[in-house]
Amino acid sequence: MAQLEYKCPQCATSMVSMGQDFQAPKQNDTKQWTKVMMLYRHGYTYHNCGCGAGYRPADLRELSDFLEQQEAGKGSEGKRLLQRLTS
Repeated sequence: MAQLEYKCPQCATSMVSMGQDFQAPKQNDTKQWTKVMMLYRHGYTYHNCGCGAGYRPADLRELSDFLEQQEAGKGSEGKRLLQRLTS
């Protein structure tokens, strides 16, 4: 399946699909955009099966704890499956 490329209408930079549940922060909210960028770099988006994308931290200051908890939860096969199903 070919991946479509979308460009930002303001700066023409390539955008990525963050999912149906993604709500973009205000353009000048650099902390929220940093949080979104870090979540994406760690493989978290807002794609779902129609039942919600699962918990995502609301603020940048919560991101470190969230990522640590997610990493700790990757220990068992069941937890990895649960993460894939809820991400």
